Amino acid sequence: MGQEIATTEFSDADEKEFLRRLRAETNILNHWFKQERFEVPESPMCGLELEGWLTDLDFVPAPESEAFLAQVNDELVVPEISRFNFELNSVPAPIRKTVFSDLHRSLSSLWQRCTRQAESMGLRAIAIGSLPTIRANMLTLEHIYPNKRYFALNNRVMKLRRNQPTVLSLEGKEVLRVSHPDIMLEAAATSVQVHLQVSLAEGKRFFNASTITSPFMAAVAANSPFLYGKALWSETRIPIFEQAVNLGSFRNLDGSVAKRVSLGNGYVRESLLELFLENLDGYPVLLPDNYDRAPDELSHLRLHNGTIWRWNRPLIGIGSDGTPHLRIEHRVPSSGPSMPDVVANTALFLGLATYFARMPEAPEDRLPFAAVKRNFFQACKYGLNAEVEWIDGRLWNLQRLVLDELIGPAEEALESLGVDPEDIYTYVTRIIRPRVIGGQNGSNWQRAYINTNGANFQRLLEAYYQYQKQDIPVHEWKSEA
Repeated sequence: MGQEIATTEFSDADEKEFLRRLRAETNILNHWFKQERFEVPESPMCGLELEGWLTDLDFVPAPESEAFLAQVNDELVVPEISRFNFELNSVPAPIRKTVFSDLHRSLSSLWQRCTRQAESMGLRAIAIGSLPTIRANMLTLEHIYPNKRYFALNNRVMKLRRNQPTVLSLEGKEVLRVSHPDIMLEAAATSVQVHLQVSLAEGKRFFNASTITSPFMAAVAANSPFLYGKALWSETRIPIFEQAVNLGSFRNLDGSVAKRVSLGNGYVRESLLELFLENLDGYPVLLPDNYDRAPDELSHLRLHNGTIWRWNRPLIGIGSDGTPHLRIEHRVPSSGPSMPDVVANTALFLGLATYFARMPEAPEDRLPFAAVKRNFFQACKYGLNAEVEWIDGRLWNLQRLVLDELIGPAEEALESLGVDPEDIYTYVTRIIRPRVIGGQNGSNWQRAYINTNGANFQRLLEAYYQYQKQDIPVHEWKSEA
């Protein structure tokens, strides 16, 4: 959901004061990096956020999240930007032993509660990357969730855009060009965000590893092939969000304009501090809300960081004893298709990131950032069929590369973290591997269903919903009605 704020209107004085505090807090953070103040976890912690949709019984988006959240009444289930959406949060847990089966159990229990609550209200709760039945006339400010943060964000983004509409232009199997007068297009893209705690010593390597992992996660976890009834990219969610908040900032060395939503502007060279310095000097403040809090809570730094949506975002957490810690928020995977798929995607990300971060020769020294960026958009567009550049200098079919070179080392990396072999077998060997072998991620299942049964998205979502309710991983779903 992001940090709530106190007002929706800001003056020049507010902005000036916010910038002063942001600079002071960035200096504090700089000292923390120099003093190596950050927690060194015995076992790194992980957690996730899962975004979902509410629909009516015909699988048309239903703007009922206020009433739904009031009935669920759980601090782990929170609002999202539109009244069609909501978000589940897991409790952070150490990456060891039965971490994934424990996560599956708790996530499924909470999701089932949400499903039952929605059904009792004549609704459906669905975890999917983009809902095929959403239409442009539904994504309006009438359906924005009534938090000050969301109204202020819309006002500030549109002010910086000089009230020019958001233009979404996509060419996939079909072509889509639409404009929106606000930021509500963002609500069409729903994701899973995986959080990984890292030490200061390994922060750089893990951040770069997360970046290199991103194309593989975009392809393996793809679940958003349709928008407004058009067949577009394998992971349409990525360009939706990138274009929904399309604000240029500074220019990179190659002349390209740094964007508010992106894979980033290059590898981290020394430490994660670089990204917070980039935040300070490179990105205009969107929410200059000033807090009456101690500077070492970094309230302004964290609020500003939350309005820069890198697909891998650095986070600063503050423990109850005041000790700071570092996290990476990996924002690439689509929501859904089922809870075992969500957990398996989480396991794959953690395994691949650990493998790349602990390679004796850093892969970022052998694979240029520009190549990773190309890989990312190839993966979003073509999914498992993408062609990607790799550290051996070859061009690989992504599906083949994952199967031949990456799944095995990811499994070994998880075992090195102390994850039980049974957990690795259940979620990587038994879910990720057959999904990749068969080529049936969420996007490819949706496409196959439409190709087999015709362009009836309500019927598609009915079948999708039933499989999701039964906790069946997507590689086992049938495309025949």
